Amino acid sequence: MRGECIYLQVMVQMYLKGWDSHTLAEKAQVCYPTLRRKLRGAAPLHLEEARRIQQALNCGLTLDALFALREERHEA
Repeated sequence: MRGECIYLQVMVQMYLKGWDSHTLAEKAQVCYPTLRRKLRGAAPLHLEEARRIQQALNCGLTLDALFALREERHEA
């Protein structure tokens, strides 16, 4: 997945399923360009969209866990 996804667990679950963002968009019934913007944090993610992504991934994670923001790492 090119670009910087701000939701680490979404990326992990996609990887575990062997999915790319096109597959997730199709399964979650979210337009691909819209999904990409939302996963990068360039557009707000609405609750219904988050639920559709959660249902598509079917990973057993809560919305809070699935959509926890990535921690930024800073080199010391």
